[in-house]
Amino acid sequence: MRSVSARIVAATATAASIGLVGLVGLVGLALARPAGAAGSSTTTTASTTTTTTTTTPSLSTLSPQAAYAAALKAAGRQSVHFESELSQGGVTIEVSGDSGANSGAQTITVTRGNLREHVKAMVVGQTGYISANATALRYVVGLTSAQSSKYANKWLSFPTSNAGLAELVAGLENAQVANELQMTGPFSYGPTTTVHGQRVRAVRGYVTSETGSKVRVVLYLPVTGTPTPVQEVTNPGAPKGSSTIHGTVTLTDWGQQISQTAPSHAVSLLKLSPPSTSGATSTTAG
Repeated sequence: MRSVSARIVAATATAASIGLVGLVGLVGLALARPAGAAGSSTTTTASTTTTTTTTTPSLSTLSPQAAYAAALKAAGRQSVHFESELSQGGVTIEVSGDSGANSGAQTITVTRGNLREHVKAMVVGQTGYISANATALRYVVGLTSAQSSKYANKWLSFPTSNAGLAELVAGLENAQVANELQMTGPFSYGPTTTVHGQRVRAVRGYVTSETGSKVRVVLYLPVTGTPTPVQEVTNPGAPKGSSTIHGTVTLTDWGQQISQTAPSHAVSLLKLSPPSTSGATSTTAG
């Protein structure tokens, strides 16, 4: 999995034509107990007990690159709620969801003029699930018109071992989170500001588009405490509706308890044999 920002950049051509495969995992974010969080560890032997206390480094003592590395460590395997919006031209993609240790779910809506695609995606253990409107089933999954009408808004299941279809639920488990936040240098600090009532410091970096161009990314981290990311912005300052892609991902409720229940009576997506699409190129069980 590439980072949220990288996935946004890679989605440019797809979003322009309202294809969603590869975007369903747009911001499937999840992280675990912050590796850099303050805490204590206790080692007990037959005769002695040793307690070691670790502290979270202040951003003021770290270089921008070190602060980014600390954020990745904090974004280790901790559940999180995410809200994002991507826009380019006349296309808007909105994503909302939660990730957990072994399950996660998100809702994605793509709008372009009067055309609207709506997808619910879920992963529980080794099985992925989607429920979508007919338009999304036709253009996201690649089902026929008849199949799309028949299975609209019904749950379809598939094994996550299927490499192509796994993209539909990518990033919804805690172990995948750090990869979602990947960006490259040169790194630099931006100004201290406030995001959703929290004082944060901007760490600026880049992702590379499929054309090889660099796209600016800003990751906002708490000024004090554990550096779990608060928000990530791709192409900051780009006006909504312009030809330049712009995306914002807001991360809240770190450490929440997430446990999704698999939907009952789901239909096997593999048995419907959807044709290959840009993002789901494999339709055989893995």
